[in-house]
Order: sequence, then C-alpha cells, then structure tokens
Amino acid sequence: MCHVLLLLPFVAFALFLFMPPGQATFLSIPLFLAFLWLAWVTWKDMRRPAPTGIEGLTGGKAQVVSKTERGAKVFLKGELWDAVSDDKLTIGENVKVTGLERMKLVVQREK
Repeated sequence: MCHVLLLLPFVAFALFLFMPPGQATFLSIPLFLAFLWLAWVTWKDMRRPAPTGIEGLTGGKAQVVSKTERGAKVFLKGELWDAVSDDKLTIGENVKVTGLERMKLVVQREK
C-alpha cells in the first residue's frame, strides 16, 4: 500500500504534463484526496502496537486436541499448549483463552 501512496503525487504531476490544466486539476483533486486518506490509514496502522506475548494470546480461540490429568492440550495459532480450565472440556471443543498461568493457558468454554 505504501507504494501506491508514493506513486499518487507522480501520477498527478504526469496529468499536468500531458493534459490541459483544467482537466488535470479536475482529475488531481480525487487523487489528492485518495493520497490523504491512504496516508492517514498508513500512519494510523504504523502506530498500532503489535500484539505479542500474553496480550497476543489472550482472547484467542483454541481447540481442545487431547485431555490430560491436569487439564487439556489445546491448539492455538499453530502450536500445542497445555491448558487449565474450571470447565469440563471435551476433545474437539472450541475454547477461549482468558489468561496465562506460568506456562499454561487458562481457558474457558466458548459461549
């Protein structure tokens, strides 16, 4: 997307080289507005923090793949995690991650 953002002013300049000024102005105004909108969206997206660590896992949807004596193993974002829950979990059930306790996910049934 940033390449389109950088290309728009050059397209507007080329319009003024090859077209009459009235038509070039008429076509450059929507290009300028598109440039401003894309610049705002890009700037806003670049300031957003990347969800990593516990923040990236919390709220995620996981699937129970097996049961253990102390909880279950769940599949989340391409990895198997040990999980604990107050709910009775069954294999194949979808769960939501609510936290992290040591190296185990705290999950609950999806409602």
